[in-house]
Amino acid sequence: MKPEEYVQSSKHLPEPLRDFHDQKDLFKLMHRLYSNNNHFEKGADSVNWVTGQCYVIDWFLWFMAQRGYTLQKSRAKVDFKNLREEIEKMKEKDAEALRKALENRHVPPSREGSGSEKLGPAVT
Repeated sequence: MKPEEYVQSSKHLPEPLRDFHDQKDLFKLMHRLYSNNNHFEKGADSVNWVTGQCYVIDWFLWFMAQRGYTLQKSRAKVDFKNLREEIEKMKEKDAEALRKALENRHVPPSREGSGSEKLGPAVT
């Protein structure tokens, strides 16, 4: 198999990054965590999550895979954070914020008498 075929198959990416939508979730989470972290304040604000995703997935990991390198989960005996759990928590918070926004949205008053009746009868 040629390097180009290998990277086009996405086999150079770890499972959590092989799906485009999973990539989006990961980079949104990273951006939020770093944007709210004083240690990374300057750098996180200068790169949005979309640019980060494109650079890392489409350029950096592609470049490295063509040279035989892959990104893989560590086998060290360390109590690492759970990526899937963090992404699910972020998505739950987003869904709750959307639900609250929809509950509290402003419904404009009726347009009766606003002159719209001049447009003629509705076509059914």
